[in-house]
Amino acid sequence: MKLLAGIIGIAACMQQAMSLTPPPGADALAKCSNVVVRKEIRSLSADEWNAYRDAVTSMYNDRWIDWFGFLHERVASIVHSNAVFLVFHRQLTRDYEKLLQRYNPSVAVPYWNEVLNYQNPPSSPVLSDNYFGGNGDEANDGCVTTGIAKDWTLVFPQTHCLRRKYGEGMSMKSWYSPEFVTSILQSSGTYADFRSGLENTVHGLPHLSLGGDMNTMHSPMDPVFWLHHANVDRLYAQWQAADPEKRTYEYNGYDIQNKAVSLDDYLTSTTTHVYEVMRLGYGDMCYTYDTLQSGGASSNSLSRRQKCIPRPTKATQTIKSLPKTVLAKYYPSFAKAGVSSVFESDLPDIDPRKPMASDTNATVPATPWKPSEKMRGRMPKPATLTDEYIEMMYGNKSEVRAWEQLAAEMVDELNAANYLSPYLYDKD
Repeated sequence: MKLLAGIIGIAACMQQAMSLTPPPGADALAKCSNVVVRKEIRSLSADEWNAYRDAVTSMYNDRWIDWFGFLHERVASIVHSNAVFLVFHRQLTRDYEKLLQRYNPSVAVPYWNEVLNYQNPPSSPVLSDNYFGGNGDEANDGCVTTGIAKDWTLVFPQTHCLRRKYGEGMSMKSWYSPEFVTSILQSSGTYADFRSGLENTVHGLPHLSLGGDMNTMHSPMDPVFWLHHANVDRLYAQWQAADPEKRTYEYNGYDIQNKAVSLDDYLTSTTTHVYEVMRLGYGDMCYTYDTLQSGGASSNSLSRRQKCIPRPTKATQTIKSLPKTVLAKYYPSFAKAGVSSVFESDLPDIDPRKPMASDTNATVPATPWKPSEKMRGRMPKPATLTDEYIEMMYGNKSEVRAWEQLAAEMVDELNAANYLSPYLYDKD
């Protein structure tokens, strides 16, 4: 039976990589000769981390950090809370990455899978003193005094330090979980649905919770912004890869003027068509993600067979043990018979307490990774966005509250099923 399951799994992976026909214009985009791999930041080696840190510091010294803050604020009303959000920020993050590569061609923007620490976000090693720093100094106007940007002086919109104010003066509450992210990946049938679900939940809450500059429209001035948006883009890429023939060039919904969008539209403040950013590994999108399980530059193409390396199954199997009614509602791919796409799950077997791989002096947890039984049936609900944040993002309040209600209901049903999230542990 195991052999049969393995054969079925390989066949399913091959089916995901079947050929597709690009739309007019996109068919002329050349395949990238060199594709960098964006990795989860906690997996970077010491050399990779040092290279990234040094390139970011060089960009700061040359005032590019201020430029990206200015640009993002200038177009903010056009690129948020509508169909443009994902494709614009994909291009923006790629532009940032290309500038980093001017200082060091080997550098790729890492992503931060922040939902792994959803129970206690400030505990993430990403926000530790030796990396991106933590909360700002309340006695010093919220200035960040540790990490990569501790000495930064920014000049837009006026001269100031980099600021963070966790919860804007309140304690930082729980974020969205890997379980919720997986539900969005499986339940979103269209680009418009997926964009709305991702932007109004997983995207918004870290911006609001970290506060300070992250809770403004010049948020790219906080170096955490790029880790966060690389993760948003990674999830978008995984959603595309789950059904590449249908989703690679799927683009629907409306722009800020309530006009139906098109692949032929130009991205805001660019001469780039939307279709030019839809397919990783082609044109200017010369990058991929470690979770896409591609075989590198030679196979980073949806028109060729990709290497399908099974994702870790421990956390996924825990989800699959939920009642069928819960699976059908929140995890339809898991509820179906047969093998689901490896890209429709974002439930890695990673200890949320795991230190940065680049931190050779870090203390590794003494006990093997095991969720706390005390947390069984006690999964925390994610915090909600404030009315002020929604208004700043030009959002639809009823749309946001509907997603928040769905997330709360999912937590209630998982707790009622006595579910134990693999990412919960004793804080004491």
